[in-house]
Amino acid sequence: MKFLILLAGLFISGTLFSQARNQKMREINHVVEFMNAFSRCNQDWYFDAVQLQKGLHASTQKVNENYFYCSKTQQSGLLSYTDIEKSFRFKEITPNTQNQIPAYQSDYIPWLEARELVLKVLSKPKNQYTSFAPVLTKYIASSDSLYGVHTELINYVSDKQFRSDTQFQTAKRILRDHERWFRHCYVSSKELDSVLVEFCNFHYPPFPSHKELQQGLQELNLTMNLLTNWERELYAENLSNNAKYDAKIRLLNAEGLKNDSLYLYKTRGYNALRSGFWLHTRYRTFYTAMHSQIYWFASSKHPSESFIKKSQQAYNDFVRSYNAIVEDYNDYIAIADGLTFTKTSDCCLAPSEIDTSQNVLLMAPKLLYKFEYREEIPKPEAKDSVVTPLTGDELLIHNALPHHLIYLLDASSSMNESGKLAHLKENATNLVKIQREVDRISIVTFSGKANTLLQSVPCSQKKHIAEKIERIHAFGQTNIQSGFEMVKSLLHSDKLEKGVNSVILITDGEFPLSDETKTLINELKANQIGICFVYLGEKMNKKDAKAFQKTYTDLGVILYDTNRIDLKDALLKIATE
Repeated sequence: MKFLILLAGLFISGTLFSQARNQKMREINHVVEFMNAFSRCNQDWYFDAVQLQKGLHASTQKVNENYFYCSKTQQSGLLSYTDIEKSFRFKEITPNTQNQIPAYQSDYIPWLEARELVLKVLSKPKNQYTSFAPVLTKYIASSDSLYGVHTELINYVSDKQFRSDTQFQTAKRILRDHERWFRHCYVSSKELDSVLVEFCNFHYPPFPSHKELQQGLQELNLTMNLLTNWERELYAENLSNNAKYDAKIRLLNAEGLKNDSLYLYKTRGYNALRSGFWLHTRYRTFYTAMHSQIYWFASSKHPSESFIKKSQQAYNDFVRSYNAIVEDYNDYIAIADGLTFTKTSDCCLAPSEIDTSQNVLLMAPKLLYKFEYREEIPKPEAKDSVVTPLTGDELLIHNALPHHLIYLLDASSSMNESGKLAHLKENATNLVKIQREVDRISIVTFSGKANTLLQSVPCSQKKHIAEKIERIHAFGQTNIQSGFEMVKSLLHSDKLEKGVNSVILITDGEFPLSDETKTLINELKANQIGICFVYLGEKMNKKDAKAFQKTYTDLGVILYDTNRIDLKDALLKIATE
């Protein structure tokens, strides 16, 4: 009996020790989550800085106002939703008397909430952040400073200060400030990441009891370490080793997929063998998604505007892919946390079947963008200007009415199969290349929930749009209703009044439409919004195809089946007819 009591005591103390360790690791991950929330703002602010630089470049002779726009002017609407008042505590959020906030400020809220949480821990008399507080404080100060100069930029553009800015002296000073603070944010981010890794390795090494989970992570880290080394060379403007890194990453990818079932099919860290499926899914997604995320990078020529250095463009192209890979990496980290796993698997497993003492692991931070301001632009050699006549698809777009295409994209995990997502990205990007400045594009993805990636962006912002399209990755299940709800909300403020508005539902699956979804479709149609359905799935037999067609015909929805029409032709028809 004494032996059993002692054994029980050891078990309880061991469990309490592991839970204490895991709770401290979650607190460290708050810092990484703060860094990743800021990376979203950093990306948007980069595109605003580049757009101002483009506006100056286009105004060498006289001010060309068509090029002066930013996130504040592009998202000019107002937002109001339940509990929005909670965000009013941040000085960066400026509500009006009707408790509405400027739409562009909604992107700040995740960053501000994460910063608040980190500062709360940092303010406690005894906290584990003390060991790296100076580096963390430096990072917070750098990100806040970049926010400050960016606020100056968007006010400069939205208030049209460029009209009275002699020789653009204020604009040039703002861009020089952006270059400085982008660099400070990058350096402090790297320092903080290094300190966090060293701190966690020393204080919170993983328990040896969950070795399958750690073996899988070691495999993933082989790729992450390679990407980190590649990133350093690109930041230093060395593009000569791209082919070498590309070859290595493909080998690691093939090896990782081969080891998949070996490490994770019978994961034992959860007290239930079948629960290994969850970790297996995230492990496999990490590798399979790379085919569309990074495999194109080494062969790309990274074209850029004359005022953007090729090395800067190449680096930021890499950042876009790297950050998408980090999301998949952190999905694996999240499911390794017993508490997160309990919430994720509540549909299939009882809490008693899940080991909540399993290792909480350190998440990875995303990269920040690189911005360099080139005040003196190299002048191209003089050439006789030749106007190339429009032909084919370009002529169709030229003759079409102005259009706003709202892509409603299925981002469930099945879209990764057979290269469907990569095929969609390629064709959507190619259409944008020939669309005009008067045309608009919005992108809403839906899986477990809906997410707006682009909101009524002019198609002149081709690089910005291409980057957003390339970042799309598929994971989760299908929730079409949430997608249509978000589209309806978007069109409430961003409907193109003089032109054609078309919602393009793109999916590879067949799913029943609820009465609520049908009501949303009818409301959009009643508001003169066209609805098209592009089907990317497997070919159906004649009976099923006929029933499928009837479902959408009865709703007044135009159906394009890519087993019968090429995706490129379908998108072109929607844009021009």
